[in-house]
Amino acid sequence: MIKYFFTTLSYFFHPLFFPILGLYILFEIPVYSFGIIVNPEIKTFLYYMFGLLTVVAPGISILILYWNKAISSLHMPNRNERYLPMILILVYYIILYWFIRYNFPALQVIEFLMPFIFGFILTTVVGLIFNFYFKISLHAIGFFGLIGAVTAYMQDQIFYNFPFIIILILVGGVVSSGRIYLKSHQLKEVLFGMIFGFGIEYICLKFNFFI
Repeated sequence: MIKYFFTTLSYFFHPLFFPILGLYILFEIPVYSFGIIVNPEIKTFLYYMFGLLTVVAPGISILILYWNKAISSLHMPNRNERYLPMILILVYYIILYWFIRYNFPALQVIEFLMPFIFGFILTTVVGLIFNFYFKISLHAIGFFGLIGAVTAYMQDQIFYNFPFIIILILVGGVVSSGRIYLKSHQLKEVLFGMIFGFGIEYICLKFNFFI
């Protein structure tokens, strides 16, 4: 029963979903701010772009790799199998970043947008580097990257929704613990994912860091 719960949770909070989930939270969570009000049509456009380039395209690419036996399982239990899927995900993130950065400069008035995308590019690069040494948890790096982004964003608002951050941390902790329970990762692989995921996204949004 517990194994089924953690397995379901791992699918529900799959790493591919964190960029679009984070975008939704940053757009929709109630805050009091003097910032801009984003037109619903712009939000819809960005949801479509994120959905296509961070969920659909990488998902289809990973399925194609599986069907062609480039990876033995969609879970990718072997560390060496993760390089190609992660590189493909990185490419799609870069395409999304480049597309918005250089084709829709007006969208950069949404202050968190470019640092948020750039942060996920950096966390994927870090994941690739760590993958040479051990199988860092992509669930942890993705979930806590989302938490880092939301935390930094809220600190710049008039109203700081602290209870929501606590809820995110608790859920992220349960998901990450599930990866250990399922024997998909060791403790250090999850902890490194948490630390670097949170730290990178937090710094990118807090200091408006992107290139």
